[in-house]
This record gives sequence, C-alpha cells and structure tokens, in this order.
Amino acid sequence: MTRDHDVGQLTTAELEVTMRELRANLSLITADSPAHVPILAHMRAIDAELAGRAGNQQPRGGQRHDSGILPSPSPATLPGDTDRDKETP
Repeated sequence: MTRDHDVGQLTTAELEVTMRELRANLSLITADSPAHVPILAHMRAIDAELAGRAGNQQPRGGQRHDSGILPSPSPATLPGDTDRDKETP
C-alpha cells in the first residue's frame, strides 16, 4: 500500500519547517530503521512541490537526503581555522 504525500496545501514556510523536522527525525533513527522509507518519501514530495513552485517542473527525484542529514561541523573545527581559538598577545 502506498500513501500519497499531499503537501500542496502547505505554505512554502511550512514546507521548509517540515523538511527541517524530517531531517531531524532521520538523524534520530538507526540506519537500519524501516522509518527511513516514509520519511524519505515525504521529503521527496516536499522537494517536488518546492521545485514546482520555483518554476522548475522537474523534481529532484535523484537527490538522496540520507547523506545530508548530519550536522555541519562547528566553525572552530573547519580546516584552516585552527588558529581561530588561540589567544593573540
């Protein structure tokens, strides 16, 4: 049984908030959890809706979200920023 993810009635702001919440949910579940399937399906539906609203009629169906769910490194841990936290005389 498949379930349609009708996101067309949501505002763009609501879609963006929902996408952030779904990314957070993905980060909290185990890698082998079956919950990935409906979460990723919902994220694809949101991507398609946002793409349609932006005038791009081709949804980004090939984009995978599970690889982008990890948080970005803090600015202090970025390469080349090792001197950032050192005190200057």
